[in-house]
Amino acid sequence: MGRKRGLRAIAALVCVLALTATAAACSSGSSSGGGGSSKDSGSNGDTTGISGETIKFGVAVSDLDGLRASGFNLAPALTTQNLSKRITSYFDDWNAAGGINGYKIEPVILVWDPVKPATAQKVCDDATINNPVFAFINASGMGAKYVECIAKAGVPTFFGEVAPQSAHDTGFFTSISPSAEVNASSGVKAAIEAGQIPKGNAVGILAGNGPEHVAATAAAKAALEANGNKVTAVSVNTLQGDTGIMSTESAAAVNTFKSANVTNIVVALQFTSSTGFWDNAAGNNWNFTFLDVASSMCTAYGAKSLKPSAVGGTCYTIFGDNVTSDGKLSPESTFEKECRAHFDKISTADFAGAPSYQGVPSGETRTLPDGTKVSSDYAPNECTLSNLIKLSLEKAGKNLDRGSFMKAVRTVGEVPIALGSDGKGNATEDRTFIGTVTHGVKLTAAPTGTAKNATGTYNGCPVDIQCWVPVGSTWYPITVTK
Repeated sequence: MGRKRGLRAIAALVCVLALTATAAACSSGSSSGGGGSSKDSGSNGDTTGISGETIKFGVAVSDLDGLRASGFNLAPALTTQNLSKRITSYFDDWNAAGGINGYKIEPVILVWDPVKPATAQKVCDDATINNPVFAFINASGMGAKYVECIAKAGVPTFFGEVAPQSAHDTGFFTSISPSAEVNASSGVKAAIEAGQIPKGNAVGILAGNGPEHVAATAAAKAALEANGNKVTAVSVNTLQGDTGIMSTESAAAVNTFKSANVTNIVVALQFTSSTGFWDNAAGNNWNFTFLDVASSMCTAYGAKSLKPSAVGGTCYTIFGDNVTSDGKLSPESTFEKECRAHFDKISTADFAGAPSYQGVPSGETRTLPDGTKVSSDYAPNECTLSNLIKLSLEKAGKNLDRGSFMKAVRTVGEVPIALGSDGKGNATEDRTFIGTVTHGVKLTAAPTGTAKNATGTYNGCPVDIQCWVPVGSTWYPITVTK
């Protein structure tokens, strides 16, 4: 897509990304909703997970040790403990400094099998019933269905990825990104505005059957049909978690789309579930629009993991980039530098002393074409959400309960975001997500061995790995109205 058309696409988001929040702020069963019964403090008396001066905080991560034991070849530094400490190390720092308002944070590590998504139901059961925690965080990877299960039980829940609006409507859910419905509708409308999806053309939608996928498909379909497009949607059974079945089902979508004579494919399915599709998609002259509606859709790891047949596709997302649209490494904000310093402090030894570097996929150690040894980029979602949690605990004060905590979460105000939303976030009572601006990115090839150019990047990517590159330098606001 050309630069001019790319900018037109993003400009469409100014009008599209308007969210409506009701005055009730979406409680799903507790009269205290997303703030509690007290007008001033939000206190609702629910001190579940607090014992004396200790707060139990659920931390959910993929069971990578179990995955490796079952035969998967993972980078040595990708372990369950290393994933956990990306969050728990912040708790350690807070505790070492005397805690927050006298409270110490006790992490409760909760794991699920990433190739069997339904095992995350146990995470919900443990966090809400078997070993109830005060609050819960998952920075990435967990199915939105199970994250929503926890929020519905009245547990303050922090999620680093995209969930359906129903999760936001629980009153106890906070994410970095808007809902799947908003991202899907805005992404499609931006692609239409850019001329990427012509009026009246046949369009395919490739999605899964998780709640985030279903919600995104409905929103995308409505936007396409309003444009006069004939829509053919294919749903891959992502909930059952068998990668072989998902690959076969996604591969079959190629023939379905060919039979429907589609010119464009709207992709609402993460790379882990769509291997078969991308293995067979080349040569069809399809234009791809990625919707940021599921795990790792438009992240550095997602970009690296997509097949070359996806190159050239565009995604509309609040998540940020390590490079600029003119092919340079992005300058880091003060907060991002702090995030990187913390990550290097806890992780450099795991990578044989190699420091973190922009754009290196999670868990990897890499030698760049010029001989420089670098390692896994820092963890932006963990840093962003941990900072929000700390600020909220400080604001909630000594008389802490779930109601006063959620009141604090919703009134912290301006917060920084690492690698997202142009660095700017806002936690206010009319918002269940903290991102404030969005933009478009294009999947760009940078095969291993690509030479560094004069601007310090590799065909526009931070390292010689396929990446997302911004289509322009402007970010556009996400407006929230009551």
